[in-house]
Amino acid sequence: MVEVYEGWQCIGCGKIDVDRPCVGICQDVLVRVVRAEDYEGLVERNKKLESVLLRLTRSTPHPGAWEQAFRSLQAEATKLLSVPEH
Repeated sequence: MVEVYEGWQCIGCGKIDVDRPCVGICQDVLVRVVRAEDYEGLVERNKKLESVLLRLTRSTPHPGAWEQAFRSLQAEATKLLSVPEH
């Protein structure tokens, strides 16, 4: 599980400030962060792409229908991949 903190981000420099009580041993370290909304959007997108992959690997089209099934999954995957990221 990912821990989400609420705080303030400067619209100029991007500095993030989170109000948390200091326990007296604070030390600044470089961290990489993403916006929760961006992360959650990618998680949802990955779930949808995984669904397409699972159907591709677990289904067996009827004889003569493999191309239609493949094209349908291909169109769905193409649509998901073309969604602009934030």
